[in-house]
Amino acid sequence: MPDQPANPAGQDTERTDVSEVLVRSVELGIVVADSPGRVVVFNEAAGRLTRLSPDVVLNQPLGVLPAPLREVIERTLAGGTPVIRQTVVLDPDPTRRCVLSVSTSFWQVKDGHPASVLMVLQDLAAAQDLERRTGRLQRLASVGTLSAGVAHEIKNALVAIKSFADLLLEKGQDIEMANLVSREVSRIDSLVSQLLRFAGPAKAAFARVRLHESLRNCLRLIQHLLKTRKLDLVVNLEAGDDEVRGDAKQLEQAFINLLLNAIEAMDEGGELLVQSEVVLATEHISKFEPNKRQEQIQVSVRDTGKGVPPEILPALFKPFVTGKPGGTGLGLAITHRIISEHQGRIVVDTAAGKGTTFRVILPLARCPA
Repeated sequence: MPDQPANPAGQDTERTDVSEVLVRSVELGIVVADSPGRVVVFNEAAGRLTRLSPDVVLNQPLGVLPAPLREVIERTLAGGTPVIRQTVVLDPDPTRRCVLSVSTSFWQVKDGHPASVLMVLQDLAAAQDLERRTGRLQRLASVGTLSAGVAHEIKNALVAIKSFADLLLEKGQDIEMANLVSREVSRIDSLVSQLLRFAGPAKAAFARVRLHESLRNCLRLIQHLLKTRKLDLVVNLEAGDDEVRGDAKQLEQAFINLLLNAIEAMDEGGELLVQSEVVLATEHISKFEPNKRQEQIQVSVRDTGKGVPPEILPALFKPFVTGKPGGTGLGLAITHRIISEHQGRIVVDTAAGKGTTFRVILPLARCPA
């Protein structure tokens, strides 16, 4: 017999479960009651939701229905006002609690009064279950992209580790460089931990962060690369207030991506500029601030490279979009995600042959996000 294609364990079960939940979330229970108070329509979906047989309910008084549904129909008949998406909880048996969305409308009207009422039932629990399962499948589908992103960041960290390890071999023991190597190893550990935590709920680890301190940590990591490539570094950290709320390791990860991109974009003799300043939020940045524009910190990373190709500029922050030969395009995608999670923005200005400037704008800790 030919070999059968291998299936991951539980894959078929997962698909079957989602299919069943999808059916339950979209099927609608239909109940029609006339003005004398009899059930004249009761479909199979309504039977499944209420655990009542249509044969038992049809042509019977409203009293045969669960009390919450009966009260909604009687209120509609008496007041002449439809009910829109009311949440009703049923306990058809001790093992199953059913949460329904209930809406009513007039099925027939005689002499200006409702002659019958149409009730539509939808299983809210099934819809919520579908949302949870869909989210889980989306996370599983993203594992490949996430793994590639983690590998990209590990590669960046290892560049610095290798550079400083080489210097340690050349110069002997150096406490500061040893500390930097240790810091990068910790960053790799943090990235792997993110991968392991990905399938679980996100846990914020925000605290007050001195952004200038984080930037100086990043600049120390690239010193050897600047010297090797014979690039000039200009640093103007002039922001009077640099305290933001965030995750220091993730922010350093974002800025290291920008710095390495800038270095790779330049030939020998180029200049890397890193500066910070406090700016007023524009209307586009903070459209929910009608009375007072908040102050924010802006960090600019500018290179004197060839600029971003215009054909990739609109999708620059999407995964796998890159203008570098052999590049993955994940660095900027990861950076964009990190800055967005910190309630910030990242914008790019570029010109062919003149270079590129990335501006990261973050809310200051003293200002409400």
